[in-house]
Amino acid sequence: MDRFLDWLTADTHPLPVRAGLAYLWFESIHPFADGNGRIGRAIVEHVFATEAALPFSLSRQIEADKRGYYTALQAGRRVANHTIDATPFVLWLLERLEAGIGEAGREARFLVRRNAFLSAHADLPERPPSVLRRLFAEGESRVEQGLSSGPYGKIAKVSPATATRDLTDLEQRGVVARAPGGGRFTRYLLNW
Repeated sequence: MDRFLDWLTADTHPLPVRAGLAYLWFESIHPFADGNGRIGRAIVEHVFATEAALPFSLSRQIEADKRGYYTALQAGRRVANHTIDATPFVLWLLERLEAGIGEAGREARFLVRRNAFLSAHADLPERPPSVLRRLFAEGESRVEQGLSSGPYGKIAKVSPATATRDLTDLEQRGVVARAPGGGRFTRYLLNW
């Protein structure tokens, strides 16, 4: 660990490469019975924080490609001619960093759209904003599905008739629009 910490302080590789090497080295040392992954991710965050913070969750990126993570981790530990070639792991980490940056951009655009939408409809009665905030909290893909009276009623804790009245009022205000189809399970899409 002393050698690792000395290297970490003195290393001059480009930031993402240094972060990947630090993670791989720490995971190879594996000093604890439990928690090495969490500490390894914290080390990556620390390395990035020396120059710029990561604008996304590395843990989420690892979860998104768990199989690739384990494959890259094993490939990056192989010894050949008394040296370890960390390239497979560093390349995998760079791919996850790129994916994370893309996801962070999408999330930022979603939040900007959400905030603009909620600000434009700040004059709504009491119930609908709480339902809309809950819908937005579930993420962009959930927002794109829209609402029907059933889910609206469950979120707002109101009867189906009240939910239908609220959704009809939102439609008249231009906040939502009926999705094609209609019928008993009419779905309303946000006008955003």
